[in-house]
Amino acid sequence: MTVPYLPLPAAENEAINVPPPSVTSSGTTALIEIGVRGRWSYELGADVSAGIRQQLVQRPSAMIIDLCELLDAEGTSLALWLATRRACTAIRPPIALALCLPARTMLDRRLRRIDPTRLPRFTTMCEARAAMTKRRKSADLTVRR
Repeated sequence: MTVPYLPLPAAENEAINVPPPSVTSSGTTALIEIGVRGRWSYELGADVSAGIRQQLVQRPSAMIIDLCELLDAEGTSLALWLATRRACTAIRPPIALALCLPARTMLDRRLRRIDPTRLPRFTTMCEARAAMTKRRKSADLTVRR
């Protein structure tokens, strides 16, 4: 399974990096990782939103969005992550979504205030990958019963 790279946004110092997905199992079940970096702006938000839509078409079983290199001092990107969560849960079967972001940022505080269980957050990609892999394995066991 290959996923196309996204075009870089026109704004200077802003980029979205979509690495090739790390496929954790065969077939259509995949864990897709998206890295976002740069200063949050309307343009970056539009590029990230388009990139996420491209990935949702692939119907992965899980998606991790790495926000560790995102500069979002006011947490204004919150609406996009909540909209992404709604889109992931609306798809059947639902796509598991997790965010990887530094603790004690404004975005992290805003996400915690809403509902800590609504959108899983991790401080490292290793933690996020482990949680998503574990979640998927338990879902596979449930289906097999």
